[in-house]
Amino acid sequence: MEVFRRLAALAYNIMKTVLAILLLIALGTLWSQVTQAPLSSTVAYSNSTLGFRYLPPSEMHDKTERSKAEYKAETSHKKHSANLLLAMSSGSDDTVSNWHSLTILTYPREMFNDLDDVDAETKISAWVGGFSDSSLVPRQTVLSGQSFAVFVFGRQEGSAKKGAVVWTTVRKDKLLSFAFVANSPEQLKALAESMKSVQFF
Repeated sequence: MEVFRRLAALAYNIMKTVLAILLLIALGTLWSQVTQAPLSSTVAYSNSTLGFRYLPPSEMHDKTERSKAEYKAETSHKKHSANLLLAMSSGSDDTVSNWHSLTILTYPREMFNDLDDVDAETKISAWVGGFSDSSLVPRQTVLSGQSFAVFVFGRQEGSAKKGAVVWTTVRKDKLLSFAFVANSPEQLKALAESMKSVQFF
C-alpha cells in the first residue's frame, strides 16, 4: 500500500508540474499577442479636420507615433513639412516576401503654387512612395465623390522588388496621400483594395 501511495503522490506531482508548464506556455503566448498588439480590422481611422474615414487592413502594426518622432527629427530644419496621419506595417523586416506597409499624410498645397493639381499630386506621390520617378502619368479616378490621381511605382532593393500604389487628392487646401508599399503583387493588391473603405464627409 505504501508503494501505491508513493506512486500516486509522484503522479500527482508530475501532473502539477505539467499543468504549470502548460500554464506558463499559455501565458507566454498571450503576452506575445498583447505586446505585438496588431490593429483589429474593426478599428477605423477617422479625421474630422479633413472629413474622411478609412478602415485599414487587419493584422498590421500601428507605428504612427514612432514614425512621427523620426520624421520630425529628419525634417526639423524645413519650414514646411508633411503631416503624418497614419503609418502601419506588417513588421520591421521589410526584406521578407510578405512585408507590406501603408502611410497616410498631408502636405500644404500652397507649397506647389507654381504647379497645377495633377503635377502637384505627381510630385508628392513620388516622394511619399519613396520613388524618384515623378514623370509617370497617373490614372484619374473618383472615390466617394473625391477626385484622385493614382500612381503605380516599382523598384528593386537587393533581392526584394518593391511595388507601390499611391492615391493622392487635394482636400481642404492639403495634398492628401494614401501610400501602399509591398514586396509582392498579392499584398499590394490587397492593400490598394482597402481604399474601397474610404468615405468622405
